[in-house]
Amino acid sequence: MDEVVKGQVAEIISDRELILNRGASHGVREGMYFKILDPKGFKVEDPETGEYLGGLKRVKVVVVATQVADKITLATTFRTKTINVGGENRTGLESIAKTLAAPKYVERVERLRIDPNAARPITPEESIVSKGDPFESTNRAGAEAAETVAVWE
Repeated sequence: MDEVVKGQVAEIISDRELILNRGASHGVREGMYFKILDPKGFKVEDPETGEYLGGLKRVKVVVVATQVADKITLATTFRTKTINVGGENRTGLESIAKTLAAPKYVERVERLRIDPNAARPITPEESIVSKGDPFESTNRAGAEAAETVAVWE
């Protein structure tokens, strides 16, 4: 992979799009992948010695560059998740219709919104990503594998 491009989120455009503060003059190309990170992260210290052991970066979301200008990049979410929007095939006192209905799975594209069922546009308060959040480039395999839990620093 080329040199890692790092920067910050400049704007949240919609529930799937954001602007990065790096562009072609920084080595960004259309199709590049970026991990949007939690700026806080975690610092891990040894409880016995107090020695710094390392840190964790929390990945909020992964995006791909769709339009690249000289100093900025439009990036969008792209990963999908399979979710059940149908029946649950469960027993108990739940709704009989829902209990007997077969599961119905659909693919949903990852969004920047805290409430995935809400429609766009998006306000800063509703977004899991904030203006100023750090990002770093990654390759496709890194983007596909990036968990939103933690990555060692």
